[in-house]
Amino acid sequence: MLSQKTRYAIRAMQHLADNFGKGTVQLAEIAEAQKIPPKFLTVILSELARFGIVESQRGKGGGYGLAVSPIDITYGDLIRLMRGSLALVPCASRFAHEKCRNCHEEGECRTRALMLQVRDKTAELLDAFRLSDPLEPVPPFDDNPQPG
Repeated sequence: MLSQKTRYAIRAMQHLADNFGKGTVQLAEIAEAQKIPPKFLTVILSELARFGIVESQRGKGGGYGLAVSPIDITYGDLIRLMRGSLALVPCASRFAHEKCRNCHEEGECRTRALMLQVRDKTAELLDAFRLSDPLEPVPPFDDNPQPG
């Protein structure tokens, strides 16, 4: 599951992508439009700036903007930056690999074999979508689905 920080980062980056090429966007505008606490958003945008994908401009007319084109940022990249990995378990992570505690040997673990495939399919999908891609909201799930 994605952390709240990662979900906020995605929403902030989508907002910046929507405004790419139109100048900087003030933090308060992003926070209000995306329903992100301003102090938390400051931390997130500062972190993304250290990664080199967001830039900030101080002073009158200042704000935040993407440092690179939204076509050059995949959702996979963004989630990896915020989470460190796309894997659901540490033993399936390509870049943040750790042995699981209280587990079988990795070479014998069928759960790890499954999670490696899940990680690879997840990466394939998330790396195919870019911030520049038009993604439309979808209706919520029905809380009381009827059989049939």
